[in-house]
Amino acid sequence: MRTDVSSTSGVQSIERAFAVLRALATEPAGISEVARRVDLPTSTVARLLGTLAALGAVSRVDDSAAYRVGPALTDLAAAADPSAGLITASRAFLAELVERLGETAGLSVLDGDEVLYLDQIESANEVQVRDWTGTRLPWHVVSSGLVLAAHLEPERVEAWLREPHERFTARTVTDTIALRARLEAAREQGYVWTIEEFHEGISSVAAPVLSSTGAPIAAIHCHGPSYRFPAPGREDDIGAIVHGLASRLGVRLGARPDLGSG
Repeated sequence: MRTDVSSTSGVQSIERAFAVLRALATEPAGISEVARRVDLPTSTVARLLGTLAALGAVSRVDDSAAYRVGPALTDLAAAADPSAGLITASRAFLAELVERLGETAGLSVLDGDEVLYLDQIESANEVQVRDWTGTRLPWHVVSSGLVLAAHLEPERVEAWLREPHERFTARTVTDTIALRARLEAAREQGYVWTIEEFHEGISSVAAPVLSSTGAPIAAIHCHGPSYRFPAPGREDDIGAIVHGLASRLGVRLGARPDLGSG
């Protein structure tokens, strides 16, 4: 049987291009480093990167010689998994939050009556709070849950308030009237704090990322050990920083600039 040489060559090119993309998925790299990772000649990798760059599948990191995964590929990932696009869009905002506050920052979304943590960027502090990525927690014990619930339809909120709420620590708020008041305050302020309500020794502040209609898309939060976070008297300043970054992320995702201004 005759082998179709052009077909075989095409499959090989696809396999090599995919290997290059996977090599860049971990971290940006230059041509020589990518060639080392995929065990291909530098000239071959240079040719592949040129083609992938023309298609938008990879792009240069600023003006350097390093390449990273490009917008065309992230758009495909977002179409397959909307949360992936949200994570990509939020990363720069979480990094800025860590830089400005010196504590770990994260991204979360509602999942039923729970909050699902999608992403986290850690600070450089030696004493760290664990990575919560992939964890689900009830609305009432975490700042992300409260600030997202504050922007839900009233009927859904009232149904949730009528349900029993588990007490995780001595500071967990479970009273219906108190929870309703916290949601109202979260809508007015644009952020909410929880101090040792899920776990003793952990404090957190969150603000909502809102859609163009004002519906909650996600929340970004910052958390750290209670002995240092928040610093005394800085609760409002920190809350305003988180709220400002959440609002900017909402605008990036298509919301009007005035939404979430609380």
